[in-house]
Amino acid sequence: MIQRHISHPGPQSQPRVISQPCSARRLSIRFQPGKSVLEAVAEALGAAGVDSAVIEFDAGKLRPLVYVIPAPSADEAFAAWYSDIRRPDGTARFERVVMSYGRRGEAPFIHCHGIWRHADGFRGAGHLIPHETVFAEEVEATVYALSGAILDQQPDPETNFPLLTPVPNGVAREGGHRAVLVRAKPNTDIHAALEEVASRHGIRNASIHGIGSLVGCDFVDGRQMVSYASELFIREGRIDSGEATIDIGVVGIDAEIFEGEILRGGNVICIACELLIVEA
Repeated sequence: MIQRHISHPGPQSQPRVISQPCSARRLSIRFQPGKSVLEAVAEALGAAGVDSAVIEFDAGKLRPLVYVIPAPSADEAFAAWYSDIRRPDGTARFERVVMSYGRRGEAPFIHCHGIWRHADGFRGAGHLIPHETVFAEEVEATVYALSGAILDQQPDPETNFPLLTPVPNGVAREGGHRAVLVRAKPNTDIHAALEEVASRHGIRNASIHGIGSLVGCDFVDGRQMVSYASELFIREGRIDSGEATIDIGVVGIDAEIFEGEILRGGNVICIACELLIVEA
C-alpha cells in the first residue's frame, strides 16, 4: 500500500472529523421531470418538510446531463480543481447517484456524485451540476431525511473550498433511526474516521451513506486508483461490531471509473467526505 498525503494551501483545523448526532428517517420520494435537479429535489423535500438529507438514486434519465470530473489546479490556491464542464448530447441514464442535500446561506444546496451513461453509450462519472442538469422522467429515490442536524455550506480555510458541514438544527424528531452526520477532513483515514465517530456515539452496527474524495485508493482485490484527486460515492457501507466496510464508485483525473470494496486502513481523504452513519 502506498503512503498517501495531500498538501492544501491553508492551515489544518481541529477536530479532523466533525460529527453531529441526529435522527434519520428512511423515505421513498418521487422527483418530477422537466426541472433542474436542484429545483425538483428542493421542491419535493420542501413539501415533505425535509431541509437536509442524504439521497440515493438507482436509476433514471437526465437531459441535459451536466457534470465535471477532478482535474489539477491551475494555481496554488487549491490542491485540486475541476475539469471543463461536460455536456453530452441526448438523454443520459444514471446508474447510481448519491446526493448531500443541505443549505448555502438560506437557499437549498446539493452536492452530488454518480455514474451514468451518455446517449452514445459512453460510461462516465463525476460531480453533477444540479442547477443545470434536468430530470428527463419522474424518478424515485431513497431519502435519509435528517432532523437535529443540517449540512450547512461554510468556508474552509484549509482547502479554500466552501464545504458542507454538519451543524445542529433544531430537535431530532421521534420515530427515526439514531444517526450521526459527519464531515471528515483531508488526510484522514476514512475507515478510522467512521469507526471512531461510531464508537464515540455508542454505535456498534450501522449503515454508511454519502460522498467525498480520496487521495488515490486501494481495493481489497488488489486494484489501485492512483489519481490524487477523485469523486466518490458509497455504493454500500456498513459498520459491523464496530468495524467499517466500504464499497464505493469513484472516478479520478483520467476519467477511469473504479468500483468495489476499498481496503481498510490507508485510504485517506482528499478534500472532504460527507457521511451519514445510521444505526442498524
